[in-house]
Amino acid sequence: MKKEHKILKKKKQILDALKRCLERDVYSQVSLEDVAKEANYSKGGLRHYFPTRESLYVALIENFFGQIQRDQVSVIQGLDLDMNDRALITTLFGVEKFLLDTKNMRVLINIILYGFEDEKIREIIKKFLRTQLNHYAHTIREMKGGEAVKEDEVLFLGRITQIILLFAGILEFMDPIRYDPPKMIEFLLSLYRCE
Repeated sequence: MKKEHKILKKKKQILDALKRCLERDVYSQVSLEDVAKEANYSKGGLRHYFPTRESLYVALIENFFGQIQRDQVSVIQGLDLDMNDRALITTLFGVEKFLLDTKNMRVLINIILYGFEDEKIREIIKKFLRTQLNHYAHTIREMKGGEAVKEDEVLFLGRITQIILLFAGILEFMDPIRYDPPKMIEFLLSLYRCE
């Protein structure tokens, strides 16, 4: 078990180094040598754990998106909330990763840009986006009264939610006005509640 723990620790060091590189530079300018240097490894040492650039990015993306999903789940576990409050807190916590941390937004933008070039990366991004869409759709369905709501309408509203939250984060990163994210999310969710 100690060997596996050491390997995981070393991989985490390398992924953290890649993340720091992406916080400073555009993905296309970040080489494996840059990541190895940032992590205090040789390029050969880095390749021992991540043989290709793609494998390195796949691991970062899975880690990055996985942490967001784990954070969303952990924030609502054990809370005794009604559905509206649960939806608000879960949605807010998921979007805060992007809206309130410009470093995460830089990494996300780099990941998306890389996804335009690499099919495997694009599939991982697509899987994450679909998971988020299904999460939002489920929340919206519950807020609008459950099964009586048409699936197309729920998916449409879920996609609109994704668009607003993602682009709000990008706009705030590029041209900050320091708006109140909880107020924006409360307004957005109020659009989906049953009257």
